[in-house]
Amino acid sequence: MTSPNSQVRYLHRILAEGAERLGVTLPTDIEKEAVYGWRERTIGAPAFRDGEKLWLRATGEHQDWAETEDWRGNQDAATLSGIPKPALLDRAEWHEQNVVTCAELMTFVPDPVCSPTAELTEPVDASEAWWQDLRQALETLAGQPTERGTQDADRYTPQLRVFFGARADHLKPGWRTEHFDLQWSNLTAPRLWVLDWESWGRGPAGYGAATLYCHSLLVPETARRVRELFADVLDSPEGRYAQACVIAHLLQRALGGDYADLVLPLHRLADRILQA
Repeated sequence: MTSPNSQVRYLHRILAEGAERLGVTLPTDIEKEAVYGWRERTIGAPAFRDGEKLWLRATGEHQDWAETEDWRGNQDAATLSGIPKPALLDRAEWHEQNVVTCAELMTFVPDPVCSPTAELTEPVDASEAWWQDLRQALETLAGQPTERGTQDADRYTPQLRVFFGARADHLKPGWRTEHFDLQWSNLTAPRLWVLDWESWGRGPAGYGAATLYCHSLLVPETARRVRELFADVLDSPEGRYAQACVIAHLLQRALGGDYADLVLPLHRLADRILQA
């Protein structure tokens, strides 16, 4: 197994390789500037080219996994319009034995993320305009055509059955284009930017709103604000299905050590929506 220190060294090495391939310069204090993704799977840092501040992201994946939609997510998201997100400027991909490595150069987002963790632990300080921009961004995304994702309920049924038995059988999905990782470390304020477009596509209608709501449950005042903003989505039959899917996904993640504090709130939410 790769040790944490060796993984960090690997990430810094591929970030430097990506910078060289894409013709950008990294900061001299890169150890302080670097930002790591979930379980140190990715690395990102400011980068400079011709005096312009940009953002460089790098990751590596076994070649068997490098053909998935997530691997192409940021690249495919370049076709989306009308959504506040970083623009992909350039991309380099190379092979190291059985590992495929990718570096992506994007426009720099100056606003900080709303939370250092996916799940919120403190209230969000955001303006009313910010909330309305968020609602508009998801509505705009919903109408974007794409062949990514799935419109097959069989993709979600096994996980729903594992966690809820037959209690979720009465829920039926709708389908639209969604961001599948819409949590608080992927949103910025005071200006809204939606980050991390690895995982998006056709999916249960309301999945993005449900994901954000579930990641807000530890902060009741923010959870209420999210629910108010997306009440028509979350309270619909399709929205309840989406919430059940998100809850099952997060509970599955909890089995691997994530979201320990969310487990009981997620079960309480599941009890409410499955009885509706």
